[in-house]
Amino acid sequence: MWKKLGIALAVLLALIAGAAYFLFSNLDSLIKAAIEKYGSAATQTAVSVDRVHLSLTSGAGSISGISISNPAGYSSSQALTLGDAAVQVDTSSIAGNGPIVIDTVTIAQPHVTYEVKGLGDGSNLQTIQRNVQAYAGSSGQQQPAQQQQSGGANRKEIIKDLYVTGGQISVAAEALNGRSLTVPLPDIHLTNIGQASGGATAAEVANQVLGAITNEATKVASTALTQQLQAAAQGALQGAIKNGGSITNGVGSQLKGLLGN
Repeated sequence: MWKKLGIALAVLLALIAGAAYFLFSNLDSLIKAAIEKYGSAATQTAVSVDRVHLSLTSGAGSISGISISNPAGYSSSQALTLGDAAVQVDTSSIAGNGPIVIDTVTIAQPHVTYEVKGLGDGSNLQTIQRNVQAYAGSSGQQQPAQQQQSGGANRKEIIKDLYVTGGQISVAAEALNGRSLTVPLPDIHLTNIGQASGGATAAEVANQVLGAITNEATKVASTALTQQLQAAAQGALQGAIKNGGSITNGVGSQLKGLLGN
């Protein structure tokens, strides 16, 4: 009997060890799959990740090549390419059911495409932001039930410092009539995400980060676009005067070409 019990215990330990080995050896791919699955659900666009690496001993990690596609109806293929993200996790927060504490997240050299279909229309970033807001709201309502069913697998997060640095914005608009316009994205620093509420869901974190990027990109890109259009209108006016034609007709016809009409 004791021999059989010992064999059974050895088999059980082997299974546990095998499961632990599978989990830790495949942790990076599991995180990658989760980002792509839930990121696509939140944004309602395709989200892809090139590579993920996380060390559970040091807490240091990196996520490379996060791409968020544009929603349907926009001409550019990608809305955001987040480049490389460096992460430092507080390893003491990994065990247990409390929020996972992330000391720093640094997103370096993201590329943002700010696209508007026409003057007065919303942008691609605002469309994605609305999708993420809706998803964050619905996931927040479902979170307690999900945690109960999954044994706390959907853990919340606290991010002490999140930096977005060295970004660029490409502006795409019908009003540019095919011309390119690139402006720098201002650096962003968010602090204590989820701290006041005892942790934020992944969707809530995404909503805050994407919201900050969208706000900064919208301000900078819309200002640059307005300046470009004003300069073009001034050039059209001067050209009409120089050519001695009708100012109204000259400016009107050139602005029609500028606006893609």
